[in-house]
Amino acid sequence: MTWIKATFISLILLGILIISAFFIWLAPVGAGYTAKIMCSAIFVNGLPSDRARDEDILADNSPLLSLITANVDLRHQTVSAHAFGFRKRIAVYRPNLGCTLSDDASRVEQLRSISPLVRPIPAQPLLTASVPGTINRRAFNNILSDAMDEPGPHVSRRSRAIVVLHQGKIIAERYAPGINATTPLPGWSMAKSVFNALIGRLQNEGVIPDVNTPVLINEWQAQVSDPRAVITYDDLLRMSSGLAFDESYWNPLSDVVQMLFIEPASAGFAVSQPLEHPPGTFFAYNSGTTNILSAAIRNLSGSMRRYRHVPFDLLFRPLGMRSAVIETDQDGYFIGSSFMHATARDWAKIGQFFLQDGVWDGERLLPEGWVDYSVTPAPAAPNGTYGAHWWLELPGSPDNDGIPHEDGPSVPGDAFFALGHDGQSISVIPSKDLVIVRLGLTRDRSAFDLRHFVGSIATLFPDTVADNSETTVETQSTDQVAK
Repeated sequence: MTWIKATFISLILLGILIISAFFIWLAPVGAGYTAKIMCSAIFVNGLPSDRARDEDILADNSPLLSLITANVDLRHQTVSAHAFGFRKRIAVYRPNLGCTLSDDASRVEQLRSISPLVRPIPAQPLLTASVPGTINRRAFNNILSDAMDEPGPHVSRRSRAIVVLHQGKIIAERYAPGINATTPLPGWSMAKSVFNALIGRLQNEGVIPDVNTPVLINEWQAQVSDPRAVITYDDLLRMSSGLAFDESYWNPLSDVVQMLFIEPASAGFAVSQPLEHPPGTFFAYNSGTTNILSAAIRNLSGSMRRYRHVPFDLLFRPLGMRSAVIETDQDGYFIGSSFMHATARDWAKIGQFFLQDGVWDGERLLPEGWVDYSVTPAPAAPNGTYGAHWWLELPGSPDNDGIPHEDGPSVPGDAFFALGHDGQSISVIPSKDLVIVRLGLTRDRSAFDLRHFVGSIATLFPDTVADNSETTVETQSTDQVAK
């Protein structure tokens, strides 16, 4: 009987430990995640509350999230979430800033009073065109249809939007039910590539002299002999800062999860990380680095008011990206690592902008050579898979030794990619004059093969040599887009 009693006590203690762990570590993350993601899905993306919870929160996600209660306040545009009344977190929506997470109701009122007035962005819709006659239209449409379909009886792919540009024009687009060409969708880490563009724009404007100069972070420069003070913009862009940072999304205590869903100051949290390797010598994909760049942009802007307008004035307005919004932390710093939303067409403009070497409507917006710099492999990146906040290979393209796989259609070697959580992607293929955007909610990685999708489309198009120095505005009806 003694062993039975010991087992019983052990089970009780284990249960207490699990419950304690839930309320101490898991509940705050779950509540923060639920409040923030639901707020963005409802008030930025325009999804119904039920769909936001059933899909964006619960679908193929941790079952523990079902223990979190969410309350949506449509009038005040907030979402609050808690675990059995404890660990309450609140996300508030603000025009031009999206949703911001807080754990203090009084702070939410302060945040609500801060919403930058942004001058209207003139529309610059992309031209539409038919699929070129030399392309196998049936095969092309089959690829798109398959990408929007589910691979099996269990819904797991959840493709939400596909846009294909050829020679700067939309030749095809597809949308899931309830989503259309005007629906902003999250890009997650695709926002990192947008921050590459913002740094390039600042250099083009003469604000940043050179990417090899130390990044302007007050906390680092203020301390005598702080080893982090030598970290350059290039080190950050190439994910080679040497800063310690745990990018494990499965771990609720990891740096990236704490930064996004617990810490009130995402940029401040990233800036505070200690140096683990000499800058420039070690590659480690690190979402904190982009938020450090965000903090640097704040310092370079001179004022918070000016800082809030930087993405709009330097990038969104010139490209006519009327739907784009980058969300902030409580301190007002853009969370450039993860929280940007835009329509599939506006995400496609980012790809087209880089395909055109940083020139838009005949005006050079990025420095000469910036795109070449962005797609040059980072010296510390294994097998040359990463450039400067752009991926140079798709997951699974080469093996661990850097040898390309020979199975399936190949992706052209000059292609580069913006990639984000849950299956977001912008694929830029200069040799084919193609930009392919795919947005979705794909948490099961086996449900969608991005390499096969992009390679299959690229195989249909011949190599092309064209002058892509301009993009023009739409003159055709979207009804003429290939169906």
